[in-house]
Amino acid sequence: MACTRVHLTALVAALAAGSLVGAAGQPRFFDDDPIWVEPITQDVVNATRYEPHLTYQTLEELYGNQGDPVTGRRALNVNTVDEVPDGPFYVNRAGRMPLTPDIVARAANVDHGPAEGRWDVIAAKSDGVTPGFTVRDRAGTVWFLKFDPPGWPGMATGSELVAAKLFWAVGYHTVEYHIVSLDPGRLDVAPGAMIEPPNQAARPMTRADLRWVLARSDRQADGSYRVIASRAAPGRPVGRIRFHGTRRDDPNDIVPHEHRRELRGYFVFASWLDHVDAKGINSLAALVSEGGRTFIRRYLLDFGSALGSAGIGPREGWQGFEHLVEDPGEIGRRVLSLGLRIPRWRTMPVFEAPSVGRLPIDLAEWDPEAWRPHISNAAFRHARADDKFWAARKLSAITDAIVDRVVAEGRFGDEHAEAVLARVIRERRDRILNRYLPAINPVVDPVLDGRGLRFANAAVEAGVAAPAGGYRAVWSRFDNTTHETTPLGTTEGPGTLLPAPDLPASGYITVALSAIDPPVATWETPVAIYFRRMDDAWSLVGFERLADGQDVNTGVGSGR
Repeated sequence: MACTRVHLTALVAALAAGSLVGAAGQPRFFDDDPIWVEPITQDVVNATRYEPHLTYQTLEELYGNQGDPVTGRRALNVNTVDEVPDGPFYVNRAGRMPLTPDIVARAANVDHGPAEGRWDVIAAKSDGVTPGFTVRDRAGTVWFLKFDPPGWPGMATGSELVAAKLFWAVGYHTVEYHIVSLDPGRLDVAPGAMIEPPNQAARPMTRADLRWVLARSDRQADGSYRVIASRAAPGRPVGRIRFHGTRRDDPNDIVPHEHRRELRGYFVFASWLDHVDAKGINSLAALVSEGGRTFIRRYLLDFGSALGSAGIGPREGWQGFEHLVEDPGEIGRRVLSLGLRIPRWRTMPVFEAPSVGRLPIDLAEWDPEAWRPHISNAAFRHARADDKFWAARKLSAITDAIVDRVVAEGRFGDEHAEAVLARVIRERRDRILNRYLPAINPVVDPVLDGRGLRFANAAVEAGVAAPAGGYRAVWSRFDNTTHETTPLGTTEGPGTLLPAPDLPASGYITVALSAIDPPVATWETPVAIYFRRMDDAWSLVGFERLADGQDVNTGVGSGR
C-alpha cells in the first residue's frame, strides 16, 4: 500500500507537470496497475467542518475563476487504464457491475424508512429552498424530511428520489431515500430543538413553528403530508465538496478537485437530469471509520431542483439554459435587440403536470454542451472530451428498463406524467450518448490473445455512429523504465479483430490504434494501449484516450 501511494503521488506530480514520460526515471507501470481502489493510506484526524456560505460560494464561482488557471489537462485521478478507481468520491457501478432495475430501485437503501411510532423533531429547515424537519425516529435514526410545495403533490419529493437513485447508479455516494406519509400528530418537539426563522435569531422551537413550516407544504386530502425522508449519512459531517483545490485536513486528498474526473463528469450527469442546483452546498463530506481507517467520504445530496422540479415550484423556463447570472455579452445583445432576440427556452414546448412539474419535451435538438447549471465551477470548466466520453459511457449502461423502474419508484400518482418523465430521461440520455461518444476515438475494451487484438467501439455499440471502414494498429515494444519504444510492425483490418505481429515473450508492448475511413475525423487520432506479459498471457495495463493537452473542443457546455 505504501508503494501504491508513492506511485499515485508520482503520477499526480508527473501529469501536473504535463508529461508522464518526464517523471524523473519513474516506471510508467507498477506491479499493482491498474489500481481499482483509491488508496487510503492515512487516518484523518482533527478534521474541521467546512460550511460554505451560499452567497459567498455563488460569488466565488461566478467571479473568482477558482482552481487551476490552465485548462486542457488530463484528469489526474484516473488509473493507468483511464478509469476512475473506487474511493471516497465515487464507486464504479454502471458499466462495472451488472445493474438491474431492482438493484437501482433499491440504490443505497438498506432500511424501509423511518420507524413507526412518534418522531422527535430535533431541528427545522426553515431558511432553505424547501421547508423541512430533522427528526429522530424511535429506533434512534436521524432523518431529514422535505415536503412538496402547495399545489404540486409528488413533484419535489418524487423528482428528488428519482434523481438520487440514478446518481447512485452512475457511481456517486448517496444516502437512503424513502417516500413516506406523515401524520403531523406523530411529531414531538424534542427538548433543545432550535429554529432560526428568516431574519430572526435562533430560538427554541415550539409546536407553532411546526405548524408554520407545514403551512408552506402541500397537504393531502386526509390531512397527512407526503414527504421524502433521507437518512443521515454515516459518520460525522465535516463540510461539503469543493470543486477546486484539496482539503488541508485530509492527507489522502492529493488530487485537486478540478482535476478529478468524477467531478468533471458530474457536469454530464447533471445535464442529463437537469440538476441545475449542482453546487457544493448540495453535498456532504462525512468523517467515517471503515476497514481500519478513518477517512472523509463525499456524498451528493438534495436533488429537489432536478427534472421538472425547482423545489419550491415547477422548473422555470430559463433553468438549464442559462446560468443564474447570464453572460454580460448576451444580456447586452438582448437589450440592443429591443426584445427581438428571443431565447430558445421561451418558445420550447413543455409538458406540465402537478405531479412532475414542468419538463421541456422538444429534445430533438437539445445539446448537453449548451446546458447550464445555476452556477458553474472549476471542475466543470476543466472537463475535457475524454471526461465527457467517460460519463457518457456510464450512461450507456442505464437501460430503458432501469429508467422506467426508477420513475415508478417516484410514486407520482399520474401514469401519463410518469410516462412523459421516463421518456424525457431516456431521450436526454440518448442525446448525451450521441454528443459525446463519437466525439473522440471511441475504442474500448481491448484484449490481446492468441487470436490477435480484439476491441469494441462504444459509439457503434450505442447506435450513435456508423462503423469505421477499418482499423490500423501500430505495434511497439515498450521499455517500462526508459519509456522508449521499438517498432514491431503495423497491422490493419476491416473489423474489430486485428492480427498481431511477432511479439516478445515477456515485458511490455504498446499499440497505437486508430480508425481507417471513419465517420468522424477524430477517430483517426490513435488511442495508446499498453499490455504486459504475465503468466503466459497479455494483460491490459495502460490506456490513454487523449494525451495531456490533447483535448478536443466540444463546445461551451462546461462554462468555458
